[in-house]
Amino acid sequence: MKISELHIYPVKSLGGISLQEARLTSKGLMYDRNWMLLDENGVFMTQRKFPKMALIQTKIENGDLIFSHKKTGSSASIPILTKYGVTLRSKVWSNSCEVQKVDSIGEWFSEIFGFRCTLVFFPEKNIRTKETENGIVQNLTSLSDKSPVLITNTASLEELNGRLENKIPMNRFRSNIIFTGEKAYEEDNWKSVKIGETEFKTVEICGRCKLINVDHLTGEPTGQPLETLSTYRKMGREIKFGMRMSCEVNIDVQPIIKIGDEIKVF
Repeated sequence: MKISELHIYPVKSLGGISLQEARLTSKGLMYDRNWMLLDENGVFMTQRKFPKMALIQTKIENGDLIFSHKKTGSSASIPILTKYGVTLRSKVWSNSCEVQKVDSIGEWFSEIFGFRCTLVFFPEKNIRTKETENGIVQNLTSLSDKSPVLITNTASLEELNGRLENKIPMNRFRSNIIFTGEKAYEEDNWKSVKIGETEFKTVEICGRCKLINVDHLTGEPTGQPLETLSTYRKMGREIKFGMRMSCEVNIDVQPIIKIGDEIKVF
């Protein structure tokens, strides 16, 4: 099995960037989900509620993170190493974290969505915490939902598309690593894998929601593929596709993975 595609999503729920190779950090692929948008109430925004977020593309060029709207052509950018503004307290679901406000671009997003938006940044040194009955639990990821890395299998997509009237692309699932598997959903049974010199441990099979129904070309929600997946990939209360993973990375080394790298299961 080999890596066939690599992707990062610098801003949670905005468009992704395809890569030939990616550097790994303690929180996953470099620049993946390091930023997110907050609405006028300070709640993090996703395509679940705002499907038009799919129309905003991102790219990294000459040290800038560049945004462009697929339909209007409007664009804006920020330096990746910009000086960030005030520190805010925010949440990703039930995980609390400190983020830093990006002062220079809020108006651009606000004009697109029609209400006040704030772009915020999550520094690598920061952590997310969750209060439980047993105390405080640390979440060692950036602004992704649950884990640093998400991997999906081309064979699983082919099997799903065989059940759909209209085939869908893998970008609906917003995975970081896509691999060419021999069998659909073989990743369900993984415990650990090694890519290059880096070990990845599985966290859980990824639960899915209506976000995967958003057509990235139109920014409109559809009825598929969640409805079809629910007929044969429901495990407990969740509909599953792909595997969440953590990565064992020496923070001082930051290894690189690339397209064509072999995935060894052990």
